[in-house]
Amino acid sequence: MRKLAALSILLLVVLVGVFGVIRVVSGQGPITEGGQQILTQEQDGANLREISAPTGQNGLDAELNIGFIDSPTATCYQPNPNVDACFINWYYLSVTSDPNYMVSLEVTLNDFGKVSRSQGFFQTSMYIPFSMLGNGFQVTCGAQVDRGNPDLVGLGNSYAYTIRAKDTAALSSANYGTVYCPAYIP
Repeated sequence: MRKLAALSILLLVVLVGVFGVIRVVSGQGPITEGGQQILTQEQDGANLREISAPTGQNGLDAELNIGFIDSPTATCYQPNPNVDACFINWYYLSVTSDPNYMVSLEVTLNDFGKVSRSQGFFQTSMYIPFSMLGNGFQVTCGAQVDRGNPDLVGLGNSYAYTIRAKDTAALSSANYGTVYCPAYIP
């Protein structure tokens, strides 16, 4: 009987140790520039989106509180083909956090820095339609660039962007991508 009890206790200790290690390892990820640990990532071609939390925070519980940013159809358009001026905009930007509140949603064009910052006030989601950003963010269209890719023929400058959201628990979500502008042909 003592052997069975000792074996049961040993098995219980081993299981607790194994599941504890699995829980710690699954919450650890690479560290971002801001000192946050990446909890999860998704990539579609060259576009990347991620959810991160402060280093040391329990990522398993935190991961469920903030969602990925939904930012479909990043577009660069040229309203007047006679002018070397294009505008970058999105159909909409949306992110949710529950039960935490959304603090901010920022758009950064990597060549220019932050171009937009929206702040939340006791709200668990943020939705920014394209019309809220006016015409978008003005950039130069640029001359036609040969990138060696037949899908990118006739395009001018490309701009990398980052969209980052933060909630009251210091969790953040980010989307990274590139948008290509039509070429300016004088």
